[in-house]
Amino acid sequence: MSLLLCGGAFAQEEPITLDFAQAYLEPEGAAAWAGLVTLPHLWDKAYPGRAGRARYRLELPPVPADGVLRGLFFSRVGNQVEIFVGGDLIAHRGVLGDSRHDATKAPLWVPVPASLLSATTPTVLEVRIAVQPVRWGGLAAPRFGTEASLLPQYRERYVWRQWGAVAVVFVLALTGVIAGGLWYLNPEPVYGYFALCAPFGMLRYGDRLWEVPPLGWPLWGGIVAFSLTVHMLLLVRFSLALLGRDGMGVRRGFWALLVAEAVLVWCAYGLGKPWCWTAGLALLFVPSVWTYAMAARDALVARQTEAVALCLACFIPLGAGLYDFLEIRVSTESVGRSSYLPLATMLFALLMGWLILNRYARQVRAYQGLRNSLDEKVRQREQELQVSYALLQQEHAQHAALLERQRIMRDIHDGVGSQLVGLLSLIGKGRASRAELREHANAALDELRMAVDAMQPVDGDLATVLATLRYRLQPRLAATGIQVDWQVEELPTLDGLTPHMVLQIQRILLEAFTNVLRHAQATSVRVCARYQPEMLHQSPRLVLEIADNGIGMDSTVQTRGQGLSNMRARAQAIGALLEITAAPGQGTCVQIALPAPGTPATPAPAPAAPAAPSM
Repeated sequence: MSLLLCGGAFAQEEPITLDFAQAYLEPEGAAAWAGLVTLPHLWDKAYPGRAGRARYRLELPPVPADGVLRGLFFSRVGNQVEIFVGGDLIAHRGVLGDSRHDATKAPLWVPVPASLLSATTPTVLEVRIAVQPVRWGGLAAPRFGTEASLLPQYRERYVWRQWGAVAVVFVLALTGVIAGGLWYLNPEPVYGYFALCAPFGMLRYGDRLWEVPPLGWPLWGGIVAFSLTVHMLLLVRFSLALLGRDGMGVRRGFWALLVAEAVLVWCAYGLGKPWCWTAGLALLFVPSVWTYAMAARDALVARQTEAVALCLACFIPLGAGLYDFLEIRVSTESVGRSSYLPLATMLFALLMGWLILNRYARQVRAYQGLRNSLDEKVRQREQELQVSYALLQQEHAQHAALLERQRIMRDIHDGVGSQLVGLLSLIGKGRASRAELREHANAALDELRMAVDAMQPVDGDLATVLATLRYRLQPRLAATGIQVDWQVEELPTLDGLTPHMVLQIQRILLEAFTNVLRHAQATSVRVCARYQPEMLHQSPRLVLEIADNGIGMDSTVQTRGQGLSNMRARAQAIGALLEITAAPGQGTCVQIALPAPGTPATPAPAPAAPAAPSM
């Protein structure tokens, strides 16, 4: 076989490209074929959907025995490959037929020992490959030359393909993490879509780094292909959400396209139909171009900043994707060419990352402005509330003072007033004795003193109330010769002991003492105050007792006496229980039970205070 060589280039030791090969092709399920092929040779276009093996026989030109190291540079070869020079195996990638290995993902540099090369006749180069369907295997035109001239080309291609993939994966991971963090702080769909699309893009573009993928073929190929479709469709949704167009129609279109792409991927990799994946790639241009048109419209008509930035960012990946589709996927000369879409995607991800951060910064500034505005409004509202509260407190104090004045006026009217009215009535009749007049005057004076005492702060101390009452009544009791036995224990504090309650307790006790002085004919009185703890079916309470050793009274007096009725009404008004025990000749015991602290009282509407207390 003759090679088309450039003599001038050979003399200058320029690398030569081996454009022709004698091929022997063995497709599975079809007849073998032998003949001359032009390189690059793409297996999937020659035998779509079929696996197989191929041998390519080429000739290396004679080289002088100058001790210069020479080698072969394969921009693309495989899927699995063995390379023979002069009948000796000098390199291989994987094992022929073992689908776990894919040598086409990286360029290949093979040093050729000088001992295998002839200085006078061409040396046979044989490349054996095994391919799997829809895996884009084959042989690109190899280049032969000195290490000094070819190794830089190999390294440039390796960096472009492999380290370029590393850069794309890193950028997608960085921007995806940023978008995910922003979505966590502010769960907007625009951040969520980008955070979701990043892992699928990392899987697709990072596949170049796995010469031995984790899963077998064609399952792994289908996963990687479907990852690309999900990545692209999520980028479309992200772009539309950025423009504010992520409505119900977009959602339905997204799922319809996703299902269609899943079917095409299954047909391509599951059924071995390469054209289905070509159709799937072509279908991805439909939403991408439509999204670009929407962005361009908003940029030109609405002058939206994000739409302008999106148009500029989308132009490069759209152009790179179109180039890759036409020149790599469709063209028959595609083997060995580099794809520009990964690097264009990296640039797009960087621009979108900047756009996302800028959008979030604007939102933060807007929220900060809103918070400052709300803080100012809150401060104004607090000032208004403080003024309103001060006015309310003033009104409350005035109302409380008015109520207290009304209570004092009512107490004086009902107590002192009624006694004075009775006194004036006796004076008017002119038939009352001086003793009767003195008694009514003393009663009016007692009422006045009790009203004054009830206004004194007692801080819930019932013992203080009893001590004050004892101080007021002791002279009158001593004057009658009645001995008083005061037995007041240590009592708990009554938090709800209001002036009204104090006055009612005083009047009940005064009424009881008055009855002893007028009717009991007693020689001694026992006054007892104690705390009675909780008993069966009975809550804890404070008990006041006034017991005399007088003549007692019968049941008729207990039920018909006006004074006793007044005492019961007053006890009911403050939530106390009044119990009177008496029998003829056995004295009388008046007992008042007040709810102890922590025990709910039994409230009752306060009746109008009775007139002059009398039996």
